[in-house]
Amino acid sequence: MIRPRPLDPIPSIKTKWSIVIVVAVAVTALMSLIGIRLGWPVWIRPVIAGAFALVMVQFLAHGMTYPLRQMASSAKAMARGDYSQRVEVSATDEVGQLADAFNQMAADLADADRQQKEFIANASHELRTPVAALQGTLENLVDGVGTPDGATLQRMLAQSEHLGRLVNQLLDLSRLEARADRLGAEELDVGDLLHELAGELRLTHPTALIDVKAPMGLRSVGDREQLARVLTNVIGNALRFSPIGDAVTVVASRQNGSVRVAVRDCGPGIPVEQRAKVFERFWQADGTPTGGGGAGLGLAISKRIVDQHNGEILITDNQPRGACVVISLPALP
Repeated sequence: MIRPRPLDPIPSIKTKWSIVIVVAVAVTALMSLIGIRLGWPVWIRPVIAGAFALVMVQFLAHGMTYPLRQMASSAKAMARGDYSQRVEVSATDEVGQLADAFNQMAADLADADRQQKEFIANASHELRTPVAALQGTLENLVDGVGTPDGATLQRMLAQSEHLGRLVNQLLDLSRLEARADRLGAEELDVGDLLHELAGELRLTHPTALIDVKAPMGLRSVGDREQLARVLTNVIGNALRFSPIGDAVTVVASRQNGSVRVAVRDCGPGIPVEQRAKVFERFWQADGTPTGGGGAGLGLAISKRIVDQHNGEILITDNQPRGACVVISLPALP
């Protein structure tokens, strides 16, 4: 429970210190007057007046500086890794605002620490799976239990490729979050890019049905390679979750100064409460971290790329079924 302090209702630290000074002078004058009337010796009157003034100033200043002492203590605790510390805030002055900012910073650090621990745990789990598979197969070959036939070598190659893709995705995600890579800024035609990517996906997915509705002339500025990566990932996810025979629809348009790309699938869809989570690292569309069918890094990487292009990516409903991923990028005139 926050204990109110005498000067908390005053919204300015300058006004508070002015009040403290006035109170100190008033107490000193009052005690001197009392001393004169009571006939105290000249030398004792200023001593008693100063003592009373000091007590009053300490009482008022203690409440004013209490949040600062709490922040110092909490900062030491956070340096030791304890991010649960918070500062009691009852004042509305500059110190109270500083305490509010400190509490928000502590909450952000606690969330970042939690995400870092989850990231390390999930990354370790994802890396352990292909490493364990490779190790087990190699041990069987060394011990003579297995034979280095084509099928075994093919499985080992698949696991090593999966491991390599995962490591590359982790490195890419780390660089994007650290903004270590400078993105390109070339003018590009989004419609032309979508038609090009759809053609490439049809080559790798012969049974895929991709319906692109993207007029030419929708121009934006960005890193063509990175934006192609985002669109390929989103369209690839739509193909993965759509039943065979159902088309994935890609519609590009210009809306409110932005180029809007909507990728619609006919899959099971994504519940509203999970739509923000699918952009987190290692989160799968089945609602669980690191579920099946991938490492769960594609959309996390895509979001960071779109964010760095001053754009937006989100998930909405697709009627009558499925999901719709909407990507908005700044448009050129």
